[in-house]
Amino acid sequence: MTLPEHPPSRAAISGIVVALILLLLAVFAIDVLLILFAAVLMATLLHAGSRFIVRWTGMGEGYALACFVVAILALFAVLALVAAPVLAEQAAQLWQQVPRALEAVRVRIADQSWGPALLGEMSLHQFVTPDSGGALAGRATSVLASTVGALMDLAIICVIAVFIAADPATYRAGVVALFAPEQRPRVRFVLDRVTKTLEGWLAAQLLSMAVIGGLTTLGLWLLGVPLAVVLGVIVALLSFIPNLGPILAAAPAVLLGLAESPILGAYVVVLYVVVQIIEGNVTTPLIQQRNMALPPALILGAQLLMAGMAGLLGLALATPLVAVAITLTQLIYVQGYLERGVGVPPPE
Repeated sequence: MTLPEHPPSRAAISGIVVALILLLLAVFAIDVLLILFAAVLMATLLHAGSRFIVRWTGMGEGYALACFVVAILALFAVLALVAAPVLAEQAAQLWQQVPRALEAVRVRIADQSWGPALLGEMSLHQFVTPDSGGALAGRATSVLASTVGALMDLAIICVIAVFIAADPATYRAGVVALFAPEQRPRVRFVLDRVTKTLEGWLAAQLLSMAVIGGLTTLGLWLLGVPLAVVLGVIVALLSFIPNLGPILAAAPAVLLGLAESPILGAYVVVLYVVVQIIEGNVTTPLIQQRNMALPPALILGAQLLMAGMAGLLGLALATPLVAVAITLTQLIYVQGYLERGVGVPPPE
């Protein structure tokens, strides 16, 4: 057998092997791949927090990580003790009031001349009639099973994240070892840039969530909308998912407002729009001065794609995946191949 005159280099073969591993995981185990990525994302947060403690206290990295994890657990414990009773009570009231609000909206629509035709298309009464009890029970069972599965995934993500944050050098060295020796300096540089991208995105997202949740809670309280605190918490949590999250979070507040009066419902819609305008034109530009600006259309397309492939987990992780994909494309394909010799050199 005649060997090829120019056999593939070690660099090309190592790149192909890594690409095939990721492709196989994406095709046959997309959920596992997303759980690992979520763990890396959380480990990035833990490691950044521990580095901050090291800079300000001078203690060892292991002790700093332990202090940061304990601080997070203590924060959740305080929230559970102080805010959980209020949130639980308001969440229970919200669960009871949303069907009533939906029925009130249906009655208001039915009173209009165009209402019966619209209701015939929307079939809102199916959600509030007594005959839907069995369907609601089935949905409740499905939601419970999904919640248990999500909590198990979250526990796995947290455990993996702590292990990675405790010794990131070992896992980083394992990734670097998959590539040819001549590629390893560049791979280390790319990993550094990806880490900075994730840290910047996390900081921006947490700040955005705090701003949106705080402004929404304050606005709903001033408008006199019931359950303002729990609705603000819902908005803050769902704002982790850009574009689609705030829209989903607005639905219960708008329903409760419409149940009181159409004017209040309109005010709630205006409030959510104003909060998004403030976040998009004040908070986001300030953050993007130091971090990557992600194209909204690209984010929305990735969200739709990931939601179709992996459901809620894919939807939640679509934006950081886009940030990482843009960084890798710029460094590996554009600078490393299309503009070879012009790209940023690897660090010494």
